[in-house]
Amino acid sequence: MQPIRSTDDITQINDLGSVAKELQNTGMFVFHEQNLTQNAYIDLMKKFGECEAPDLFMNPKEYPEIFLVTGKRDDDGNKIGMFGDTELGWHSNGNSRHLIDKIVIALYCIEEDINTTLSICNTSDPFYELSADEQEYWKSIKIRIKFQNNTMYHLDEDDPELEFMSKNKGSIRPLVGEHPHTGKYYFYFPYHFIIGAWEGKKKVDHEEIIEKLKPIIFKSKHQYHHIFKKGDLLLMDQFTSLHRRTPVLDRNRLLWRIACDYKHIEAEEKLHY
Repeated sequence: MQPIRSTDDITQINDLGSVAKELQNTGMFVFHEQNLTQNAYIDLMKKFGECEAPDLFMNPKEYPEIFLVTGKRDDDGNKIGMFGDTELGWHSNGNSRHLIDKIVIALYCIEEDINTTLSICNTSDPFYELSADEQEYWKSIKIRIKFQNNTMYHLDEDDPELEFMSKNKGSIRPLVGEHPHTGKYYFYFPYHFIIGAWEGKKKVDHEEIIEKLKPIIFKSKHQYHHIFKKGDLLLMDQFTSLHRRTPVLDRNRLLWRIACDYKHIEAEEKLHY
C-alpha cells in the first residue's frame, strides 16, 4: 500500500474534502515538512470535525484536544503521555468503546526517533479480494470487543492510562462494517481485544476466527511502514485501517495526537451540493 504524500502546507489547502475522501478510501494520508503550532494544529483538525478533548493526564491543560504520545516523564518520574515506549500490536483507536465516532486520528511529529516504525494496514481492500460467498460469510460474523491489558501492550496496575482504558465497557459489532461516508466495506479487526464471536445467532470460536482472518488482512501489499520525521503529519481513518508500532528506543520521541470526526467537512460539502 502506498499512501498519498504531500509537502503542501495543509493549513493552506482550501479543499480538505478531497483529503478526507482519500483518507476514507485508503485509510491514510501523509503530509511532510509541516510547521504547526498547537493552536494551528487544533484549528486545522476542527475543520475536519469535532475533536475529542477529555482532559486526561496526557492532555496539556492549555490544549485539551492534543494527546501527547511519548515515553517522556516529568521531574517526579510520572508519565506525561500515552502509549509509552513499548511495542504496540495491531489496533485502531477507540476499539473498546460502545460508540466509535472519532474516526480520524492525526499524528504530528515534534521529536523523531528514526528507529521506530509505525505500520498501517488497509482493512477494506482485503474484503474486496474475496469471493462473493466468502464476503457473505464474514459479513455474518459479529464480535465482542473489550480492552484487555497485556495483549496489544502492557500497562502496570497503577498506571493512570490503565484506569482510562478500563472504563470502556466494550461492545458487540459486525466484523465487517460499512463506512458511513463511502459505503465501502471493511474488516473491523482489533483482534487483541476480541473476546467472543457469533455466526448469526450461533456462538463460534473467536480464536479460530482470528487465526483464519490474519493471513487475509495482513498481507504485505496492504501495509505501509512509516518512520516519522519532525514535521510529518499522518492522518488515519480508524475504520479502513489498523496500525501498530515497534518499540521506541528514544524516550524523547514526541507525537501530538488529535482524534476527530468528519462532521464539519460533511456539513461543508452539503452546503455546496
